[in-house]
Amino acid sequence: MTTPLISAPPRSGRGSIRVYLDRGEHPATKVPLLGTDLDNPPAVCGGCANTGLKQLGDGRQRLKCGLLPRGTRGLRGPDLRDSMPACVKYAAASAAPQNT
Repeated sequence: MTTPLISAPPRSGRGSIRVYLDRGEHPATKVPLLGTDLDNPPAVCGGCANTGLKQLGDGRQRLKCGLLPRGTRGLRGPDLRDSMPACVKYAAASAAPQNT
C-alpha cells in the first residue's frame, strides 16, 4: 500500500527576519519596532548604541545586538543590517559600533 504524496503549501519566499518585521517585531530583541513605517523608519539598527561588530575568523564582520545574551555557541541572535528598523530599546549611538 502506497501513501499518496501530499504537496507542500507554496512558500511565500519571506525569510524569518522579514516575518518578524511584518509583525512589527524586531527580529533580534523580539520587542516592538520603534516605528510602523518599514520603508522610512525613524531610527535604524546601524545608529544604535546597543549594536556591536562581531569579528569572524575570516576577517568579515557582522552587526549584532548587544542587548542579547551570548548563547551556548557564542552567538547573539541574527545578523543585523545598518538599515534594519530599530526596536523600542533604541539608544542613539555617540560613536561607531564596538567589537563584540
